[in-house]
Amino acid sequence: MAAMNPRPAPSLRLPANLVPRLLWQAKRMARQLGAGALAGAAALVLAALALWHGAALEQHKLTLARQLEQAARAAAQPAAPASLVASDAGAVAAFQAYLPAHDMIPDQLKALVEVALANGVTLAKADYKAQAEPRGGFTRYQITLPIKADYAKVQAFILAALQALPTLTLDSVALRREQIEAGEVEARIQFQLLVRQRGGRP
Repeated sequence: MAAMNPRPAPSLRLPANLVPRLLWQAKRMARQLGAGALAGAAALVLAALALWHGAALEQHKLTLARQLEQAARAAAQPAAPASLVASDAGAVAAFQAYLPAHDMIPDQLKALVEVALANGVTLAKADYKAQAEPRGGFTRYQITLPIKADYAKVQAFILAALQALPTLTLDSVALRREQIEAGEVEARIQFQLLVRQRGGRP
């Protein structure tokens, strides 16, 4: 059985020299092309930054999904020789150390609510369901959120939540709009929050 190598979630920081480079390019283009062209260039830069940000978040989700899959696979395997058990135990312990404690669930949910409010989304209702993975030493905490808000706000909330809570994963998003011209959408978002099992130690 292969040992799992959990890695910390990738940082979403921009390169250190990006801002000075952009300012220099902006001044240069402003002198050469005028305000109209500069506005177009700024839009292209913003689009590039948005693509980079989305790619970084996607990489974060893929890394966490790989760690979860490896931990679940280790939990489902039958008894193995002592050397392999020791190796897997170390990998699972490292994964557990990355997860928040079970007692931190209220704090994690509070942070999720704060992220929603910061993005103009009100969480009026939520359904929770816990699924323990005893052999893996962690618990999947499924969070279902029915939301009615502007589509852009729903999208911003999802991205901000995944960035703010490193062990939060997105299961599914279902969107419904009553009328095509309506600004608001009805969304049903399913997250999974991964935490250590109750009483588990890092």
